[in-house]
Amino acid sequence: MKARAIITGLGAIALVWANDLRITNFSVNQAAQTVTFSIQWSNAWRLTTPPGNWDAVWVFVKFRPCNAYTDPWTHGQISTTLADHTFPAQLEPVLSDGSAVGIDPAPNNLGVMLRPAAAGTYATLGPVTVTLKVTNIPATGSYDFRIFGIEMVFIPQGSYVLGTLNGWYNYDDGAAYAFDQNGNNDNPHVPYNITSENSVALKWAGSGATSITVPAAFPKGYKPFHVMKYEISQGQYAAFLSTLPSGAASLRYPGNYNSNRNRLASNGSYPNQYYSDREDRTQNYISWHDLAAYLDWAALRPLTEMEYEKICRGPLPEVRGEYAWGTTNITFGTTLSLTPENGTEVFSAPANANCTGYLGWGVNYTGGDGGQGPVRVGIHAKPGSPTREASGAAYYGVLDMSGNVWEMVVMVSAPDGTVGAPAYDGKWGDGVLDWTTGQANETTWPLGNPGGFGFRGGSWGDDWRYHRVSGRWCSRPGHTCGWTRDPNGRGGGQGGRGAR
Repeated sequence: MKARAIITGLGAIALVWANDLRITNFSVNQAAQTVTFSIQWSNAWRLTTPPGNWDAVWVFVKFRPCNAYTDPWTHGQISTTLADHTFPAQLEPVLSDGSAVGIDPAPNNLGVMLRPAAAGTYATLGPVTVTLKVTNIPATGSYDFRIFGIEMVFIPQGSYVLGTLNGWYNYDDGAAYAFDQNGNNDNPHVPYNITSENSVALKWAGSGATSITVPAAFPKGYKPFHVMKYEISQGQYAAFLSTLPSGAASLRYPGNYNSNRNRLASNGSYPNQYYSDREDRTQNYISWHDLAAYLDWAALRPLTEMEYEKICRGPLPEVRGEYAWGTTNITFGTTLSLTPENGTEVFSAPANANCTGYLGWGVNYTGGDGGQGPVRVGIHAKPGSPTREASGAAYYGVLDMSGNVWEMVVMVSAPDGTVGAPAYDGKWGDGVLDWTTGQANETTWPLGNPGGFGFRGGSWGDDWRYHRVSGRWCSRPGHTCGWTRDPNGRGGGQGGRGAR
């Protein structure tokens, strides 16, 4: 699971993270408007049997005139003509909806989604060489170039169950405020079968007969999409900040260095003004505006809370009180295996640890770097943990959907309509921010105050109740999680990931 950041060549930087994902030998031919690189990653898959999906790498390029330290980086536009590129036999580009081989059409041709070309599981895929034509690279002049890779997981089209059974107001069973078709304070409650992206009237347990109609454009998880396999790491967030103009970067820098295991520092030098000595560790202290800016910059988009449940549960029936791995068994890790941590550490105790959660007031990890806070991304998926429960994996292989840091998601409106974002349409980011405010510039994203977002899945600072798949305690207004309404608020348990 060790992530790598490798610098190769004058002015050409490769920045990657995931399951030993490596992008090396990065070079640029400006006259031909091409970039060439080697890529490999471990434990890749493409399955024809359930769950019938694959993992992939979202690759994108940015460039800027040399020494133009106050200028924004330009996001590369990938040619939509497949003959303009060279792909090895082991890899192929796929549209973001998984429907066909190809590059997403303009204006969304802002990267390439690379998946295994053939069905199978691969201990290591690559290294193989890829050449991409980037049509807006200047043919002459002196430029810095960076290439980024983020590991993704494909979520196929299909029906799923939203919500959970029984227990409309039993705080301890994980069903309180879950989506529910009855919503009238009686038992048993009936979860929703989401069978299309058509508009749907939603209620949740305890809300009486009141409901909210979620329009067809709001992403509900039925249609196919790719999602980040891991939560944003400190290395990823540092690389993002290091490609922003200084004013925008300072606005998006979360501070809180060395608090709750946050090691993101701001005193580096070019090209890494921002850096972390624990780059594989999940980034915390991210606000909603921070997350949205990162996703816009990477040409991704925020998840919705409906998609969160689809990712966790897949097509399986709901289990009352289940966690992201589909059972009600949860064990928090207490002891880290390496001191200091180096990105290969695991929880060595308890032996069956499958979640990162609350150990008690003032109780620190033993081993590792100690303290309380998030751990490296995907830490529970280790040799000897072949099941979903053992590795803490959601149905489709996405990791840390319960625990580590909260997943910030676009929520449906509350019944009273006070907050929420049913107008959100899932538009992808364009690689460009408002450079003055450092914020995402996507007008259909819920970026106002109060924000139309909520939290799912719990964090390292939360007990077992908050990690439930269907629990909505922090995805609705008027509750003890009301502090989540501040889109600029930064907490030690806040993080997230994106989709495309």
